[in-house]
Amino acid sequence: MRLLFISTAGHFGGTERWASMAIAELERRGHEVWMDCPDLPHAAQFAKAERLWHGGPRDALDSAGKARLEEFCRDHAIDALVPVSQKAYFPAGQVARKLGIGCIVRLGIVRFPWRPVLDWYGYGLYPHAVIVNTKRIKQVLARAPFVKRERIHVIYNGIVRKPLNPVAYDEKHFTITSVGTLSWRKGQQHLIKAVGLLPEHLRRKVRIKLIGDGTARAKLEQLAKASGLADQVVFTGHLDSPVDHVAASDLFVLLSSQEGISNALLEAMDAGVPAYATLVGGHGEFIEDGVNGWAARSRSAQRVAADLARIMQAGNRKDVAQRGRQSVQRMFSMQAMGDRLEEVISNAVTEAQNATN
Repeated sequence: MRLLFISTAGHFGGTERWASMAIAELERRGHEVWMDCPDLPHAAQFAKAERLWHGGPRDALDSAGKARLEEFCRDHAIDALVPVSQKAYFPAGQVARKLGIGCIVRLGIVRFPWRPVLDWYGYGLYPHAVIVNTKRIKQVLARAPFVKRERIHVIYNGIVRKPLNPVAYDEKHFTITSVGTLSWRKGQQHLIKAVGLLPEHLRRKVRIKLIGDGTARAKLEQLAKASGLADQVVFTGHLDSPVDHVAASDLFVLLSSQEGISNALLEAMDAGVPAYATLVGGHGEFIEDGVNGWAARSRSAQRVAADLARIMQAGNRKDVAQRGRQSVQRMFSMQAMGDRLEEVISNAVTEAQNATN
């Protein structure tokens, strides 16, 4: 198959990482895959330079971008479009419908579509399939009367296992890592506040390493200073291999208010690091509190501080980490993700072709 993925994102987050893994896996299986994305430094993480294109629509009203997308599809005999950004669903669907090719939307967070026209067509009428990565996303999406439940396919994220090159382990401190775009949604502010509330003998042991960048960085730095943790919170910025730092930590924390299934969380657990995370999106589909990880039932600083104190003093952290790793390796393989992805896209292409015959 000849496929074109489409992203309008100005950053490289979890959805974009999924797209890069999907592209690599489909190429490994012999398919030809291009990526349409903004011409930004992170574009190189999606695909090889010769497979990148930057001319498609950046929102539903970008008529010039839609015209260029249509021309690209004709010139490259594209079989299907795979938009992974919400802004691309509607225009990609329009072009796919006009050309009689497949359209497969990918949604990575819990979202109920409510916008007239844009969502009715973008989620319901245009796509031949909607790929989600959790049962919870499917449940919410299926409530929309214009979305056909049978077109929603749950495909769990796969994990790309690469040789680890862990940074040096800090034996003197209890290192907590968190990976993700620095934003209020990801919840790094709750982690900083909670550590500031720990009993003194625990608080002084903690070192927080926040991996990633984003618009909230300045405010988070101010919060760390105001909480008396300026010397204990490290902002690394973007790292090409964050798991190398995560692997050398004592605990991975993710306090997001909204997720599908976090790739960073899966990678941390796969690296054998115990994890503490909110049960948003599909996290509750594989995290068992106190068994293979710890569940953050609340994002309040007081509750998180109490949980952290309990985890720091727990004698079974290694056992929990080991069971977490086993759970991830059992449920989230690239082979399984690739098999289902290939199947769903192939069926969509066949449906589109049959509709034009």
